[in-house]
Amino acid sequence: MFTIVMSGKERFRRILMVWNVENILNPVQLKQLTAIQGTARSLERVQLQLATGKDVHSALDHPQNFFSSRALNNRSADLQRLLDGIGQSVHTIEEAQSGLDSIFNILDTAEAFLDEYMQDLVSESEKFEKVPVAPYTIETAADLVNYSGGQDSGVPASFIEGGFVLDDNSWRRFQIDHTISEDDVLTFEFRSTNIPEIAAIGFDNDNTYLNNGEFFFIYGTQTNGITYAAPTPTFQYDGSGDWVTVSIPVGQYFTGTFSHIVFVADDDGGGDDGDAGFRNIQLGQPEFSQAALDIFQDTEDEYIKILNQLDLIVKDAHYRGINLLGAEDLETFFNENHTSSLLTEGINATSDGLGLEREDFTTVEAVERKLDQILAARQTLREYERSLSNDFSILQHRLDFTRTTVNTLKSGHDDLILVDQNEAGAKLLALQTRQVIQTSVLTAFTPSILNLLT
Repeated sequence: MFTIVMSGKERFRRILMVWNVENILNPVQLKQLTAIQGTARSLERVQLQLATGKDVHSALDHPQNFFSSRALNNRSADLQRLLDGIGQSVHTIEEAQSGLDSIFNILDTAEAFLDEYMQDLVSESEKFEKVPVAPYTIETAADLVNYSGGQDSGVPASFIEGGFVLDDNSWRRFQIDHTISEDDVLTFEFRSTNIPEIAAIGFDNDNTYLNNGEFFFIYGTQTNGITYAAPTPTFQYDGSGDWVTVSIPVGQYFTGTFSHIVFVADDDGGGDDGDAGFRNIQLGQPEFSQAALDIFQDTEDEYIKILNQLDLIVKDAHYRGINLLGAEDLETFFNENHTSSLLTEGINATSDGLGLEREDFTTVEAVERKLDQILAARQTLREYERSLSNDFSILQHRLDFTRTTVNTLKSGHDDLILVDQNEAGAKLLALQTRQVIQTSVLTAFTPSILNLLT
């Protein structure tokens, strides 16, 4: 003997079959059976709610809630994608900040390198001084000839080692055939033991001083009579009676080709005649020694190596193809319509972009200029760092706000379609109890129904 187990649906199908075929149920019994069927449908609905966790499965269940929840879910998905973009922008700024930290360290290294080199330039300045060009050799009377006719009394010059002394009224010239350029410097030593009316030096292409102004006053009691290229006190002798080096950057006053260099010792007044001595006369562009040039080149190579490392850091400081330190901008969108955004501007943080020169280590002034450039670069990067910090803070706030908005949208979506598990569980228990009671009542009225239901 065995028992056939039937589902609830099968039972109700048999009940309906009996009712339709044999017509054995009276109206009361039929009403009770309809109630049982309604309870069964309600049970199935509650069981589906508990199984899926949803109260609304399609637009048929609740059109307004279904479409409202879908709109909330779509916006939540859009913002979730933007949330990812905001997070990536945060990482981009973090990478730029990391690059800035390294650049600051490189600038510190460059500054220390220049400071050390500056100390060498100052403490060993002789090593880095320019070597003058070879001096003119003026050793005999034949080397000095009359200049400006009657201005020269013809008193012979006294020759000394490396030069000569003019006395009385002596205007002489020496042939050089030299083209003066902007960088040319006239260097000589001068001495006077007895002040003349005029002691001067200059350049000319003829035999008269009245048609040019290429002269420089050196010493004397008379400052007029000759047109000078510079104010008379500019290169004036101190009157000590000792040899003093005079350096005149003639190329800054005039340029051009001249056949002679002119020496003036004018004293045609009464009293004791003055004198003017000149020696070690040099004209041209002073040059550094080879040893100094080697030091300059080695220093430049080392400095370039430091700046190259800075440029490599900038090159590598990118995230997902965006390099803020390479002057690339970053735009971050905050809503699904792209009407709200933040533009993080990039900066050219390379050595060229920061204005860091690589050449010229020949003078203290050149090195000081590079130190000033480093200070300016550091200030520029600090200002940019503050801008990055502000953008980073904005992105963090937006990140938190968008997360909260996404959670709010998800919560609103769930409230519209999800079922209350406790409420559904209570409904299920109540419906099961109702079904048992309804079945019992129907069975009491019609015993034969029990056979159909078991």
